[in-house]
Amino acid sequence: MITKIKILYSENKMWVYLGKYILISFLLAVGAILTDIKFIPLLDYIPDILLTSVDLAKVILGTLSGSLLTITTFTFSTIMVVLTMYSSNFSPRVVNNFLTDKITMKVLGIFVGGFFYCILALFFMRKTYSEYLVVSATIAVIYSVLCIIYFVIFVYNVSSSIQATKLIARLYDESTEIVERALNLREDYLSLDEYEVGRFNSKLEITSKTNGYLELIEFKEILSTLKDIETKFIIKVDIGDFISKNQVIATLHYNEKLDDEDLVDKLLKRFNIEEERIAYNDYRFSLQKIIDITLRALSPGINDPNTAIHCINILGVLLSKLSEIEGRYTVIKSDNSKSEVIYEDFHFKEDLYYTFYQIVHYGKEDVSVVLALLKALKTISSNTSSEKVFVIKDFGDYIYENTIDNFNHKFDVEMIQRALKSI
Repeated sequence: MITKIKILYSENKMWVYLGKYILISFLLAVGAILTDIKFIPLLDYIPDILLTSVDLAKVILGTLSGSLLTITTFTFSTIMVVLTMYSSNFSPRVVNNFLTDKITMKVLGIFVGGFFYCILALFFMRKTYSEYLVVSATIAVIYSVLCIIYFVIFVYNVSSSIQATKLIARLYDESTEIVERALNLREDYLSLDEYEVGRFNSKLEITSKTNGYLELIEFKEILSTLKDIETKFIIKVDIGDFISKNQVIATLHYNEKLDDEDLVDKLLKRFNIEEERIAYNDYRFSLQKIIDITLRALSPGINDPNTAIHCINILGVLLSKLSEIEGRYTVIKSDNSKSEVIYEDFHFKEDLYYTFYQIVHYGKEDVSVVLALLKALKTISSNTSSEKVFVIKDFGDYIYENTIDNFNHKFDVEMIQRALKSI
């Protein structure tokens, strides 16, 4: 349940920040208005230098409201330009990374909140209070200073965000966090290379009733649903997989008689399928973003092999973390349940292939890219078990066989062969 809330927050982060700052501005405006009409007796404790007449307050609030609306429009236009650049130069899949960036969301929220505060405070400036001194304008001036500070931070953030290295670094941090989260789940459970179903009289296939991407599997809730039944629940799909309607996503092996329809409905609710792919639990999607930047850098229109090489190096480091993971399957058990859930969460050979096969295809004629790929394999092999080293060596041969015919000069061939032998 907590993970589902976190995913929901991740999907709607921008609206949460926007709502947060509008709420803060509303409360600030209410406080200022109640103070100005002397409902809250604070004016006597505020120095006169911080108070203004009602007429001056109207001028300040009116000016600031127009200025904040203008700068909000400018900020929104800047965001749209950056999003277009992200989509064309990097990948459509990294657009959300900038849109949900903390500074971007804060700036929009603060500007909209400031405009909301000024309009609300201005609305309650009555002529009947013209003989009073008020504090609303002073708060608005202080708020506008805060807006300027965040605008400068936003401009700096935008200038940094359009740099490929900065984006790749953020994607690396995102991928590392997701992998660490997956590893933390494994700590309390058994990991296996192979599993046995055992002897059960019956098998029930769980099929999807909708199309979309699998974003969350609620393992504890599955065990709770099956706690009184001795079963093995084999999950056939992985986080990030596209699920089609009527596709088998799991099989339930059991002995005793069950209410099939009711049980299937309960188990299906434990698989969260969304229309869009989300990176929160899906490390493969996070890797795909870096792969997309690599492929775009290798395209003839951009032709930036050094960015591609940097991405390949980062992918090598991330895969080296994955290569440390032992076992393909995680067996999830609970003391309060008779059932077991078996889930294939890591498959190193497939991860290695799906990470690099497109890069091999599009970069096979660039010797620098081929050498970077072989160097990445060396990085991965230095942190893994001897069993996985054989997989890495086989993949090195795959790269060699797919690329070597494109190079005729002895220097190129010699460097590639040397890089292959170093794995």
